[in-house]
Amino acid sequence: MPASSEQPSGERPAEVGPPPYYHRSDCNICRKQDGLETGSKLLDVPRPGGYVVEGEHFLAEHAPLQESSAGTIIVEARRHLLDFGEMTPAESAELGSVLHRLVPAIKAATGVQRVYYLAVMERAPHFHLWLVPRKNGGELRGVAYLAQQPPLTSSYGEAEAMSVKVREQFEQS
Repeated sequence: MPASSEQPSGERPAEVGPPPYYHRSDCNICRKQDGLETGSKLLDVPRPGGYVVEGEHFLAEHAPLQESSAGTIIVEARRHLLDFGEMTPAESAELGSVLHRLVPAIKAATGVQRVYYLAVMERAPHFHLWLVPRKNGGELRGVAYLAQQPPLTSSYGEAEAMSVKVREQFEQS
């Protein structure tokens, strides 16, 4: 593990979980994947429709309703890593394959023509990629669309139904 992942005390966070994922005890996304409480209002709630994709290296699920609209999907690495540069060739290949099928699935399920990608890893330094369907119409585009406050929201039921549609489209591709 690189020195930059050390805690302020100089100690490295404990790696937990079975290989090959090696989750970190100080990472909320790792803790969520392990079924542990994180203390985060965004992560400690059930996701509508459960996992849409369960790959060897990546999981995909509906984004938190407090920060998204129905059909927004988050793809997250199973293994604790920060970005594309830390992915193994197998992880990169699977991510490409998942996106190749998932983006058209989101378009088909939501009826949009464009899906935005957003990956910043600021609040949770664990690779996770937001796939945000841009609703047709309206004047906002790009970063302005993504920065809308308050975010577009939907009910749990609407998001759950959308997750089911996205999963069905994904499985058909």
